[in-house]
Amino acid sequence: MKYSSATDQLILLGDYIDRGKDNKKVVEFVRELEGYGAIALSGNHDQMFLDYVKRPHVYSNVYNYLRNGGETTLKNYIKDFESYQWHDESYRQWAEEIMLQHGDDVEFLESLPYYHETEDYIFVHAGINPHLKDWKNSGRDDFIWIRDQFLNHDHEHKQTIIHGHTPCTYLHKKHDIYFGNKKIGIDGACAYGGQLNCLEIKDGEHKQYHI
Repeated sequence: MKYSSATDQLILLGDYIDRGKDNKKVVEFVRELEGYGAIALSGNHDQMFLDYVKRPHVYSNVYNYLRNGGETTLKNYIKDFESYQWHDESYRQWAEEIMLQHGDDVEFLESLPYYHETEDYIFVHAGINPHLKDWKNSGRDDFIWIRDQFLNHDHEHKQTIIHGHTPCTYLHKKHDIYFGNKKIGIDGACAYGGQLNCLEIKDGEHKQYHI
């Protein structure tokens, strides 16, 4: 696949951190891509990271983040992470260090929108509330967390919704991109040994790539 920032619009659907080996480098790369005109959306893992570093005194923020792959990201951001004991004070220290040493990454993730709309498509991390007449009234949790309620119900909007979040194997038992009724799922489950999918849209035609 050939990509040129001068002629192509790149849209990324979120989840740039957790479960990978080089999470900070991914965030830096996404920031660089955005500088060249890419549109980066927010995902649930990005939001869990923000919830944790902004409010580490809230136990549910710590618990939810660590049980969903956050440890791999903390290893990238915290110096001598392995030497720490896991307790409340450490959780607060890690968050403070990230805010002090890597506040630019935090600010970047905070700035990400939850969706991008064109005449023909809605791009979003997880989906929308399919029962709302105005899908933009979907809450933050719908945009980044929704699953069965969105997947199991048709929507009445004219655009096709392109989303990630739910692995395509859940939708059609394959890692390849899923094409449904005005829904396209592109999550190839790369974090679980699957593949990283890319959907190319050109002149109304769809072509898929993966690595």
